[in-house]
Order: sequence, then structure tokens, then C-alpha cells
Amino acid sequence: MVNCSICNRPHDAKKLPFLCAVDTRNRLYAGRVDYAQALIASEEAEHQVEAALSSQEGPSTAQKPKSSAHVDRLRTEEAAARDRTSQIIAQADQLKSEIDAARREIAAKKDAIARKKSDLASVSAGTATRRNRQLEEAERSMQRLRYKWNRSADSMADIRAFLCEGSARLYGLRQVRKGSVKRYEIGGVEIFDLHAMNSLSPDVISTSLAHIAHILVLAARYLGIRLPAEITPPHPDYPRPTIFSLASSYKHGEVPFPGSLASQIPSVVGDDGEQEHVPRPRPLFIDKPLPTLAREDPAAYKLFLEGASLLAYDIAWACCSQGVSFGDKDSYEDVCNMGQNLWRLLIGDQLHRRSVEPTFRASLTPPTGSPRDEDRSEITNPKSTIGRWSHGTLHSFLGGAEGTEFVRNFKIMPPLKLADRLKKRLSSEAPMLEWEKIEGDELDDGFDDGVLVRGHGSGGSAAGRGDLGAASIMTVRAVGSNGGVSDSAKGTSGWTRLKNR
Repeated sequence: MVNCSICNRPHDAKKLPFLCAVDTRNRLYAGRVDYAQALIASEEAEHQVEAALSSQEGPSTAQKPKSSAHVDRLRTEEAAARDRTSQIIAQADQLKSEIDAARREIAAKKDAIARKKSDLASVSAGTATRRNRQLEEAERSMQRLRYKWNRSADSMADIRAFLCEGSARLYGLRQVRKGSVKRYEIGGVEIFDLHAMNSLSPDVISTSLAHIAHILVLAARYLGIRLPAEITPPHPDYPRPTIFSLASSYKHGEVPFPGSLASQIPSVVGDDGEQEHVPRPRPLFIDKPLPTLAREDPAAYKLFLEGASLLAYDIAWACCSQGVSFGDKDSYEDVCNMGQNLWRLLIGDQLHRRSVEPTFRASLTPPTGSPRDEDRSEITNPKSTIGRWSHGTLHSFLGGAEGTEFVRNFKIMPPLKLADRLKKRLSSEAPMLEWEKIEGDELDDGFDDGVLVRGHGSGGSAAGRGDLGAASIMTVRAVGSNGGVSDSAKGTSGWTRLKNR
């Protein structure tokens, strides 16, 4: 048995009995050859028998048709075998042509792969050098971009600082020295000490706090920072400034002005039918003297002190975010000194930095080296400047990981502790509550103006502390220079009737 003409594998009757069509054909050819040989032998024997019979007897009319039919059948089978053989040969030729085409395609692919391998080998010879060169170019490009980015951030910080200083000077923020005492004014109004509010009029307190809130909102907008306690400046249907607590800031919608009709509704109904809590802002204004407000409306008094403490906390936080030193962060006195902190934030710190001619640092990482070199770098290159950190730019972003760590180091006294300390301090320094105002329509003798009295005593008994009461509560025309009732008052009978508390 020959090998397969297609796969060229030897035939094995047990393992590979049939490999392909050629193997099948070879398997069938043995029987066909034997069958053809048998037919030929039979035909020869038949011819011999016929010849023998024809020589002995005459041709038989009955057997002649039978032999011709047999011959026709054999010829038909031979033609069918030839046809099948031609079909098989044609299929074999087609398979050979397909095999030749596949071999040529495989050879072409092998040539292409060999060329690619040679090209890859020639290219990979200088890959490391080119990779190093490209990495160096990328690093240089990144350094140039980082340098340009830092320069842009520096120029933006300069612009922010210039805007803050210019707006503060236009607003009238200035420092006034009287000997060793420093006072601060804004808009022509003195920035008072929070502990002196008992002796100040409501107009002075409200005007000063309104100016401070206004300039602080402008500075926060220029610096691109979001103050921890949200300040609502005056706008239509909101005539006076207010401030929200830390928990309620930036987490609410439109809030009505305190004291209006809409503010008396404690909650509103949302779109889902549930009631939404409306936070209550802390006022930065008062309509009555602070001792009177504490006596008549303790709730409003508490809210006002919280608002003033939140405003002082905002100023201290803004100083820390811009690298402005204002003393001890845990000190109650330093945090409550709003005038000094605001002046240092907007004007004073920039004057100091210009005097030492600082240069901005290219990166925000602390300097490395000896402590002496680090101290010298802090003098010539401050770690943070006004306008450097903000919530409005990706460079030195306060909301990022580095900015969050920077804010975490502030550790300023919380506003609630400030409010409690301020309330306790004001309560201890409050004027004598027994001095009250006597309305003119309550006097039996028809006084036109009110007077100040102490308890049930006469005017002479109040002479020792009449000035304190008049300076702390109000001015009364009927009080004389010595603190008692003036002699020019009409109908003085020596008896007065106090207004009920």
C-alpha cells in the first residue's frame, strides 16, 4: 500500500485505516481489481464456452441476446467506473492545487515574518537609547510646564494680594496709633473690641460689623477661598448682614431675612412632601443696647454673640489660610482682636513682606538642609503668601490632600467656645442693672425728660456712680454735672416712681 498522496503518511490498518479520500479509494481499489479480474476471467470462459458450442452446434438464438445484454451491462459499469474515476481524479487535482496555494501563502507569510523579525531586531538595537532620550525630553517638558505653572500661580497670588490691599484701602481700613495704643478703623468707623460692646450704641456696633463683613466677603472672593462660616451680605429683601454656623454653612437654599414674616415659618415643604429644615442665620446687627438686649431678649442676645464670634473666627481662619500670623491660635484674646487680624490680613502682612523683599518658592515642599538654612529660607522665602492657597485653583488647592493637611494644622479655638467666653466676659463687665430709665409720662410731677435714679434713693445718692450709668446706658438731659438731678428740673418734689421691670 502506497502512502497517502495528500498527507504523505503511511497507511496503517489499525491506527490509521482511513486518512483521506485517497486512502478510501486505495482501500476500495483492491476489491474492484479483483472484481474486474473475475469479470474478465468469466468473460473469457464464456467466450470459450460459446466458441466450443458454436463449433459443435449452431449458434443458439436464445443465448445470443443473453450474452449481448451481459456485455452491455459490463460496458455500463465500466463507463460508470471511469466517470467516478475521473471525478475522483478531478477532486484530487483540486485538492493538490489548494494545497499548493496554501503552501505558497505559508511561504509568503514566513517571508513576511522573517522580514519583520529582521526589522524588529534592527529597530530594537537602539531602543534603550531612544527611550532614555524621550524620557529626558518628557521630564524637561514637565519641568518647564511646572515652572510656568508656578510662575502663573505666583502672579495670580500677587494680583489677589493687590486686589485685597487696594479694596481695603479704598474701604478705609487703616491703623491709627496713639502712643503705644493701636486702633483700627474701617469706613470711618472704629473697629471696636468685642469686650467693649456693652458701652457702645447699636448703630456703632451694627455699622462696624457690617463694614467688616463686607470687606471680608470681598477679600474671600478675591482670594478664592470659602470661609468656614458663610456670610450673607445685604441684598434685595435682605437689608443687613448675617452669618451662618459652621454646620449650616453652604448647605441650604434661600433663607429669609431674620425678623421677616417668611422667617417665622420654621420649615418648608419640599418636592417630596417632606419638611425641610431652614437654618437660622446669626445676626451681625442689633437694634437695642447690648445690656438691654440681654435683659429683654436672651435668645437674640445669644445669637448675636454667636454671630460676632463666627465673624472673628472667619477672620482668624482667613489669616491662617494665607500664612498671616496673628499671635497664638489658641488664645481667646488674639482670635477676638478682629481689627488687628483684618488689618494684618489685608494690609499689614503685605507691607512686612515687601520690606524683606521675598521671592516666591518654585515648589510648595519645605526646604531641606540644616536648621540654620531652613530659618534663613523662611526669612527670604516665606512658606505661604497671601493669595497662594485658595479653593478656586488646582495649584495650592485647599480641598486637596496637601491643602487639607494644611488646614488641619490651624487648630483655632472653636466659635462656640469663643461665644461662651465672650458672653461670660460681657456679663462680668456689664453695668449696674439697678440704674434704669424713668419715662416722662410716668412721673407724677410732669417731668418732660427722663432721669437716672438708683433704687428708691434720691438723686444725691446716685452722684457717686451717676456718670457710670449715664455712660453705660444712655444720656439724659435732666442729669447734672455732679450725677444728681439738676436744679433746673421742674416740679421736683423729692419723690420719683420707677418703671416696672
